[in-house]
Amino acid sequence: MIRNFQCVNISSKAPKALAEFYRSIGAPVFVENDCYDGWSIGDPEKGGYVCCWDENVWGKSAAGFVTIVLNSDSVQKTYEELKAKGFELELPKTAVWGGQELTFKDPDGNIVMIL
Repeated sequence: MIRNFQCVNISSKAPKALAEFYRSIGAPVFVENDCYDGWSIGDPEKGGYVCCWDENVWGKSAAGFVTIVLNSDSVQKTYEELKAKGFELELPKTAVWGGQELTFKDPDGNIVMIL
């Protein structure tokens, strides 16, 4: 029987650089013992996280590109903070469901959506 949802796997040819990208946008990045083969976005102790594997060791993820959804207190404020850091972003948009979304790609081509 299935007990719970654990994670989504992605891979990267430059896993340390990808972790630094996610740190730079304020995502919760967890790296154990400075090992970037199997680091995560979100807390593995709480479940429901993204795990990034070193593509040079394990091969490319069969899942292809994914959308990583992050929550913020203010999409507009997050947009302004990221623009100030030098990120090239389009303005946040109002989604069909009525909320604000800020969408862009990470260095490996995965979509990052901030709600």
